[in-house]
Amino acid sequence: MFGEVLRLRKMRVWRLEKFLLISAYQNVDNRASTKSRRNALKYIFKTAVLILSATLAGCGSGVEVAGNSTTPPSNDSPGSNTGGGSPTVGTNNPQASSGAVSLDDAHRYASRFLTQATFGPTEQSIEEFINLGPEGWLEQQFTLPASEISTYTQANSNGSNQAARHQAWWNNALSGQDQLRQRVAFALSQLFVISDRDFVLANRQYGVASYYDMLSQNAFGNYRELLEQVTLHPVMGVYLTHARSERANAALNIRPDENYAREALQLFSTGLNQLTLGGETVLNNGRPIPVYSQLTVEEFARIYTGWNYATARSWTSTNLNNTDYILPMVPDERYHDTGAKTLLDGAVVPAGQTARQDLEAALDNIFNHSNVAPFVSKFLIQRLVTSNPSSNYVARVATVFNNNGNGVKGDLQAVITALLLDPEARNEPTENATYGKVKEPNIKLAHFFRALNGTPGPDANGIHRTASFSLERLEEMMGQAPLRSPSVFNFYQADTPISPTEDLVAPEMQITTEANVASTHINFHHQIYRFSDRATLLDDNTRVTIIDTAPLVELAGNTTDLLDWIDLIFFSGSMPDYVRDNIQVTINAIGNNDAGRFARVQDALFMAVSSPAFSHQR
Repeated sequence: MFGEVLRLRKMRVWRLEKFLLISAYQNVDNRASTKSRRNALKYIFKTAVLILSATLAGCGSGVEVAGNSTTPPSNDSPGSNTGGGSPTVGTNNPQASSGAVSLDDAHRYASRFLTQATFGPTEQSIEEFINLGPEGWLEQQFTLPASEISTYTQANSNGSNQAARHQAWWNNALSGQDQLRQRVAFALSQLFVISDRDFVLANRQYGVASYYDMLSQNAFGNYRELLEQVTLHPVMGVYLTHARSERANAALNIRPDENYAREALQLFSTGLNQLTLGGETVLNNGRPIPVYSQLTVEEFARIYTGWNYATARSWTSTNLNNTDYILPMVPDERYHDTGAKTLLDGAVVPAGQTARQDLEAALDNIFNHSNVAPFVSKFLIQRLVTSNPSSNYVARVATVFNNNGNGVKGDLQAVITALLLDPEARNEPTENATYGKVKEPNIKLAHFFRALNGTPGPDANGIHRTASFSLERLEEMMGQAPLRSPSVFNFYQADTPISPTEDLVAPEMQITTEANVASTHINFHHQIYRFSDRATLLDDNTRVTIIDTAPLVELAGNTTDLLDWIDLIFFSGSMPDYVRDNIQVTINAIGNNDAGRFARVQDALFMAVSSPAFSHQR
C-alpha cells in the first residue's frame, strides 16, 4: 500500500539489520539446532526490515519495494527439514488442492468482513457469517449483551494490580461472542482516550475497567449520550483534570481547568478545523478555518466547573475509595460558574443555570456542530476499514450519522452498519493500491490467537499470556496495550502522514518501530516453535497460551491445502504471490511424515505472520 514511500536510507537499514540480528540471536530458542537457529535468525531480521519498507506497498513512486521483485523466490527461507528421509530441494510446484479449504468468493468475503469487524476470523466464525449473511450477522451482533471486564477485575485485583484488567480484556477479545461490540469499543477507547499510565489511574483499576465497560455498553448507542457519560465518568475527570474544577476566584488565583474543555473539542468531537461532510478541511484563501479559539476553550472550561466525585465527603476530601472512580460525578453548585458563556458558532448559554443545565447545553452545542458527523465517522472508518477513505465514503457514513433514516442523529449502530456495508468497505480493492490499513498490534496478536484457538497454558488458571510478555506489558513489546496509551493523543494520531511529502496517512506506522517489529516477530517465533499443542513445555513457562496446530497438521500432507487455510484465515484470500511462493518453496523441502507435516505447519505459520503482508489489512 504505502511501502514505496518509506525510503529507508542504506545506513538506517544497516543499523536496523544489526539490531535485529542481535535481538534475534539473544531470543531464539537455545535448544534449536544450529541450522534451525541460523535460518530463524535470517528470517526474523529479514522480514522485520521488510515490514518497514513493504508493509504498505505500492504508491507508485517508482522506488523498488522489497518483496515485490519479479526475481524468483530465494530458497534460503527457514525450513525445519525434520521430515522423514533426506530433505529435498524446495520447489514451487504446488499440489492440486483437495478442496478441504474453500477460497471461493463467499469465504473470502466473510473472512475480509470479519477481519474488519472482529478481532480476527476463525473457521467457525466464517461459516456462521456465511449462513447468516452480512445483515443477519450484524443484527445478531447488535443483540448480544456486552462482555464486561469489571467483575473479573474486581475479583482478581485490589485496584492497583493492572494485570487483572488486561486479562479480562484479552479474554473478551479472544473468546467474547460480542466481537463487533468489543472491536468498536476498542476503537472508541482510542477516541475517548484515558490511560492508566497516569499515576492515579494506575492504582484505580476498578474505575478504569468501569470506563471501558461504559464504552462497550454504548458502542451501539447514541454518540450524544456517550459523550455525556464520558464527560462525567470520574476516570475521565481525573485524566483530563476537570473533576473539582472551580469557577474563577482572582483573590485565590483560581481559574477553571481547560484540559477537558480543549480535548473534548479537538480530539473527541469536532477537530481543530472546519470540515466538509466528506471530512476534508475547508480552506479560506488557502488556510484552514478554525472551529474554535482559545476564548472558546475558556468558555467551555467554565461550563465544566463544579463537578465532584459521587461519594466524596466534601469538595476537598482526599479520602477517595474506588467507588468514587465508578459512579458518575455529581454537581456541587457552590463551585459552578453561573455566568453566561459563549460557545461554538456564537451560541450563548444564559446566566443563572445550574451545572447540569450548563453541561447539557454545552454538549448539545458540540453534538450539533457540523464537524461531528464527518470527524467521528472518519475516525471509525480508519480504525475498522481503511486509513485513507475517499471523501465520498466518509460523506455517506456521515450522512447516516446525521440521520439514521428515522430522524435520529448520532446513532452509532446505524453508523457502524453503514461503514461496514458501504461499497468501499465491501468491494475488493484490487485496483486501489492505497486502500487498507496497518493492523494495530493488539488486533494482529488477537487475530493470531483466535485463528489458532489459543488456550491458556496448563498452569495459567484460564489467563492468557504471550510467549515473551505478560499482557499488561504488551506496549513494551508491540507499542500498544488496552488503555495504556502514552498520552491523550492515543498510541498514534489519525493524521500521521506516511511521509512528509505525501497526503496519505498511516496512523499505526507511528508505533511500527524497529524495536516493536523485531520483538513482535520474536514473540511469534517463540509462540509457534515452543508453545503449541505438541509442546512438552518441560522447564518452559507453563502459563503461556498454547496454539492448536492439530487441524493444520492434518492439512499439511497437501501443501496447497495448508496454504489455502493460511490464505483464507490470515489474508482473506489475498495472500501476495511472493509470500505464498516463498512459503511453498520452504515447506516443499520438508518431508511428509507426521514430524514433517508438523514442521511444515510451524514454518508456514511463522513465515506468514511475520510477513509484511500480514500487517496489512486489505
